[in-house]
Amino acid sequence: MTLSTPHKVTLTEGEISVILISLEQKYGHLLDGEIPEEVQTIFSKLEGSVDAYHEKVELAQSMLPTPQWD
Repeated sequence: MTLSTPHKVTLTEGEISVILISLEQKYGHLLDGEIPEEVQTIFSKLEGSVDAYHEKVELAQSMLPTPQWD
């Protein structure tokens, strides 16, 4: 195993938020070019995971039938 071996980890949205907020607090004052690439990658993966989940939920909700009350 190396440091680049991927792992699958289950995190709640709240846990992901804590990580993202911590990264923003630590690196938010820096310009994009000054933030380590590893940190940018982690941030993108976590944020992308949350965004993808919400898009999936929105799509599923949009496909629900509209109730017809007569």
